[in-house]
Amino acid sequence: MPEAVFGENGICAVCRRNPVNRWCDYIISYDNSIIFVKGSYQTFKEMNQGDKYETCDLPMCDKCANEVSIDRHLCPHHMKLHTQRHLPDAYQKKRQLEEKRKINAAI
Repeated sequence: MPEAVFGENGICAVCRRNPVNRWCDYIISYDNSIIFVKGSYQTFKEMNQGDKYETCDLPMCDKCANEVSIDRHLCPHHMKLHTQRHLPDAYQKKRQLEEKRKINAAI
């Protein structure tokens, strides 16, 4: 199996100085479609296995990559989005919890 090629000429896309050894793992799209096939269940399973999402895959060096978990790294742009994922204040968190309670009570 051929070795994976990291970036253009093997140079980091962020700093454009260091050699590349990481890709950004931020998920940018999901594919939830199911492929229907004629035949056995085994054929159906084979056609629907594998990753159902696409990642950013920006090539980066160790210095530019931000590690968020074991073997998961984000580029600087997606790291900024990742750090903003929390609700900004206590009032909004309280409203979110109230809505979740309403949803769970209706179930």
